[in-house]
Amino acid sequence: MRTINHSRLEPYISSARLNTYSNFFAPADQIELFGCYLWSKEVAAAFFPLLQVLEITLRNAIHKEARSALGPYWFDNVVTRPQRRLSASQHRHVQHLADSIRNARTEIRRDLNMPRTATVNEDRIIAKVTFGFWTNLFSAAFDVNRNPGALWPNLLRPVFPNAPQGHRDRATMQNKLLAIKTFRNKAFHHEPIWNIGRPAGVQDAISKLQATCNDISNMIKWMSLDSLELVEKAGHISTIRRVCSREYLDHLKNPGANDRPFSRAKRELRGIIRKPNHTIHITLNGQKKGKIIGG
Repeated sequence: MRTINHSRLEPYISSARLNTYSNFFAPADQIELFGCYLWSKEVAAAFFPLLQVLEITLRNAIHKEARSALGPYWFDNVVTRPQRRLSASQHRHVQHLADSIRNARTEIRRDLNMPRTATVNEDRIIAKVTFGFWTNLFSAAFDVNRNPGALWPNLLRPVFPNAPQGHRDRATMQNKLLAIKTFRNKAFHHEPIWNIGRPAGVQDAISKLQATCNDISNMIKWMSLDSLELVEKAGHISTIRRVCSREYLDHLKNPGANDRPFSRAKRELRGIIRKPNHTIHITLNGQKKGKIIGG
C-alpha cells in the first residue's frame, strides 16, 4: 500500500466516492484514506457468501413448500387478494411476479434456442428469477387468510420452521428481507455498505454491520439449521466478525505497522519460551487455538 501511487488511482475510483470516505473516517493521509476504501471492499466481500446462502436457502425453501401445496408451476396460479382490494403498490407486486416469470421463460428459451411455445422446466425458472422476485412475494397482496391457494399465511410455518412465534408473520419477514435486500444490492453494486442507517461514527458503523450479520444469520436459521451450520463451519460468520472490526480497519489504514522482521520474531519467541512458568495463549478471532509454555 505504501508504494502505490494513490494519485494515479483516484481517477479510477472517483473523487466523489473517495470524499465519502474522507468525510466519514477523517483519515490522516492518502494511505489511511485508501485503507478505509479497501476495508469497505473487504467488508462487502466477507458478506457475499452469507448473502448467497440466504438467497439460495430462501428460494428453495419457498419453492419446496409452494410446490408441495400448489403444484410444480405454483407461480402461474398462486392466489392473491381480490383485485378490487389491492392498493396501487400491491398491484405492482402482483404484476412483478407475472413479469418476472414471463421474462425468465423468454430468456431461457432464447438462451437454449427453444421454440417460443416450448415448456420450460420449473427448476430453470426458479434458478433464473432474481432475489427481488422472492422478497416481492412477501407483499400483502399474497397474504390471503383461509385460502389454500395463497402463499401466506399457509406456508409461513413450513418455510420458517425455526422462527420464534412472535416473528413468524408475513409483515415481519417482509421488513427483514427488504432491509437485507437493500444491503445486498448496495454490496453487489459496489456501494459502501458501512453507511446504511446513517451511522454516527466508525464504531456505530461497525456495530450496524455486526447487527446485519446477525439478521442474515437468523433468517437462515429460521429456515434451515443445516444451512446455518454450513455457514458457521465454513467460517463465513467468523470472517465477517474479523473484518468488521476496528482492529482490521486500523490494520488496513496503517499497513505494516505491526510487522516484525523474521529475526526479531525469532528472538521474541525464544524469549517467551525461556521464561519459566510462563504461558502464552494463541488465539484466532477470539478463540483459543493453542499455547506456548515457557521454561
